[in-house]
Amino acid sequence: MIISQDLDTIKSAQLLQSHCELIRVALRQCHATVEGPQADNKPPFSLRVSHNSVAHALLDSVLRIEVHFQVQSFDTSEEPSLIFSVVCAFDLDYSIEDKTYQPTPESIAAFKDGTAVFNSWSYARELVQSLTSRMLLQPPPLPLLRVVPKHVPAEQTAIVGKK
Repeated sequence: MIISQDLDTIKSAQLLQSHCELIRVALRQCHATVEGPQADNKPPFSLRVSHNSVAHALLDSVLRIEVHFQVQSFDTSEEPSLIFSVVCAFDLDYSIEDKTYQPTPESIAAFKDGTAVFNSWSYARELVQSLTSRMLLQPPPLPLLRVVPKHVPAEQTAIVGKK
């Protein structure tokens, strides 16, 4: 899984990251379903993973970010069948160490969409692995998460006004 942000967004997130510390990760919600016996499905199984995040107000120098994940597995039959679905959300609390620092809305947005997702991904991977093993399923492992700079097309990097 890849999080792709432009360099300015990454720098904005890093500015906030340099002023905070992750102090709490808590499972906020979880819903898991298995849709039928895995033996009836045609391997190999594929995964679809999506995520989104929400930043809550900064309160007493603590920024809470809620990160949601949805993981679904499908078989490879002609009409792919859903094998399982796991939807979960985590609350991440970050303490702003420098009490004089006030993060900008841009820094918070960049941080919640990059750093917070990255920080919570290992918890989501472990939760999905644990739940699916209890469902007696053997899905492929969830991918590693990578944060990479967005590719900027060459025409956008040209000097403005150059003819």
